[in-house]
Amino acid sequence: MRQWHFISAVVAVLAWAGHAQTNAPGLAVSAPRPPATPIRSDPGTVHGFKVPEYDAKGQLVWQMFGDRARLELASGKVEVEQMRLELFRGGQVDTTMRSPKCLFDRAAKTASSDQPVEIVATNMVMTGKGFDWNAAESRMRIHNDVTVTIYGRKGMAITMPGGKRQP
Repeated sequence: MRQWHFISAVVAVLAWAGHAQTNAPGLAVSAPRPPATPIRSDPGTVHGFKVPEYDAKGQLVWQMFGDRARLELASGKVEVEQMRLELFRGGQVDTTMRSPKCLFDRAAKTASSDQPVEIVATNMVMTGKGFDWNAAESRMRIHNDVTVTIYGRKGMAITMPGGKRQP
C-alpha cells in the first residue's frame, strides 16, 4: 500500500511539473524566467508555478502562485515558498494573501502556515502570524498577532485592537 502511495505521488509531481501554462481548469506551470545561473532542481520540486481554480461556469475563483513548490511525500501536501493567493469576485481580484511559506493541499483545497501573513482587500489590510485557509468553506483564519486596518471613505485608517492607530 505504501508503495502505491509513493508511486502515485511521484506520478502526480511529474504530471504537475509537465503541464504547460493554460487557461483551462487544473494546475498550470508558468513559463520559467531564464536565471543568471542555472537552477538546480531537486526531484519533486517546481519553480515558478500557478494553480488556478474555476467554478462550474468556468469563472476563475482563486489562483495560487509560488516561487518554489516541493511535494511532501509523507503527507501528500505541497510546501510552497513565497506564496501569493488571489481570490476573485466578479472576474476581478478581490483579495490577495501573501506568506513566505505554507503547506498547500490541492485535493482538500486548503493551505496552512505558522509564518507571517498579509491579506489585502479593497479597503482593508490584515497582518498576523500563522493562518489556515479553506477554499471550500470560504474561510480564512489568522492565528496570532492579528492587526486589521480598515480604510474609511476619506482614506482615514482605523486600526482594530492589537495594533496602533495609523493615520
